Amino acid sequence: MQLIDIGANLTHDSFDRDRDAVLARAREAGVVQMVITGASREHSPMALELAQQHPGILFATAGVHPHHALEYTDECDAEMRALHAHPEVVAVGECGLDYNRDFSPRPAQRNAFERQLQLASENHKPLFLHQRDAHADFMAMMKNFDGRLGPAWCIALPASARNCSTIWTRTGTSASPAGCATNAVARICASWSNIFRRSG
Repeated sequence: MQLIDIGANLTHDSFDRDRDAVLARAREAGVVQMVITGASREHSPMALELAQQHPGILFATAGVHPHHALEYTDECDAEMRALHAHPEVVAVGECGLDYNRDFSPRPAQRNAFERQLQLASENHKPLFLHQRDAHADFMAMMKNFDGRLGPAWCIALPASARNCSTIWTRTGTSASPAGCATNAVARICASWSNIFRRSG
């Protein structure tokens, strides 16, 4: 069986000592391609750099997680747009809303999320989404872009994942409980694999 991991946080410093060994073990386990998650101004360029070091095998996302929403200034938006000009960057995110931890003020979270939804609608790339305890605002903001967004995968708390799954079936968006491998992940991997084959 060949697998695609679409949410690998390999830019985290905990992998600095053995990142190459982690990649080797993944290959041995049948993981043929990985998408490295970019979730901040610091780590999105690092995700791209990793992808460029392993062409056709590693890809990247570029975005700003709601925990880092205060980073999303005009300058940050320009940086994200520059990153998305690279073919190795295959999705916008990780982005969304997190009212469970509230590490960033909610207005800042909504601003960062809206700007990244706009970016995804302009560059026609998939979304890598995050949602915790923010279902109403999250869905309202997504609805504002109805018909303008491509496929997406959302990491959510289990209750939110159930709600999102029932609503998004028609849109090509899949929701998965955080930390779990589900059929939703398989569906979006199958969709994204077309992008990887074109890029490889």
